[in-house]
Amino acid sequence: MNVKKQAAVLPALALFFVFAITACTPQKDLTQYMLFQHSRDSLATTLKETAIQPNDLLSIQVLSKSINQEQTALFNLFNSGVSSATSGGTGGTGGGSLPIGYQVSSAGNIEVPLVGEVKASGLTKNQLETTLEQKLASYVKDPMVNVRFLQYNISVLGEVKQPGIKGFPSDRVTIVDALTAAGDMTDVGRRDNVQVIREQNGQRKHYTINLSNSRSLFASPAYQLQPNDIVYVSPSENKLKNLAVDPEALRRRGLILAAVGIAATIA
Repeated sequence: MNVKKQAAVLPALALFFVFAITACTPQKDLTQYMLFQHSRDSLATTLKETAIQPNDLLSIQVLSKSINQEQTALFNLFNSGVSSATSGGTGGTGGGSLPIGYQVSSAGNIEVPLVGEVKASGLTKNQLETTLEQKLASYVKDPMVNVRFLQYNISVLGEVKQPGIKGFPSDRVTIVDALTAAGDMTDVGRRDNVQVIREQNGQRKHYTINLSNSRSLFASPAYQLQPNDIVYVSPSENKLKNLAVDPEALRRRGLILAAVGIAATIA
């Protein structure tokens, strides 16, 4: 076959293969691989500062604007022994010593030396910093307080390439960040059916997110994740049919496992 004939045949073969693939794949299945396609509007999405919740573990560093820093030592004892592996890095739980910090009680309080109980639940980090600076002014000259989360963990399960507990150094984590840390979805993960299970005020809340719809994604209260959230990516119906599994039964099973995961994470 000469060069001219090859040049004429190759485009035809390419069109044939494209037609064959699209003909064998339902349009509904193809849309599952598309992200952020349904809305092209420009959306202003501002991530909020996460509110502190009961059972959160906080690092609270106290400094003084004066030269003498000895007066701050007592308040920083709770932060000694915190390993770098537990306090930072995306994509894993890390190792090393267990984190030591200020544990928020089930009632939402932290115990501060000399000061006593301080309400932390419901406050942002900045608000708690301001509160502590006011309360520590009697013990530290011109105190400066820095608060951060020690354990900002998200569990990612289901049809992702690297499932597990993912740790983040920032408190502004989105569902896209969590899926990226898990290596993205598998080819059979449903982009239009991603579940987020959240424990809040002693109650479990369940959200369904469609990654193919930008407007609903960014407007969802589960777009920005909270500590100890569970993200579950559902498998496609085709995979379930190939495995001879009832999709609804598997969905219920996944939610049960996610609920158990929440209890294990918080405990």
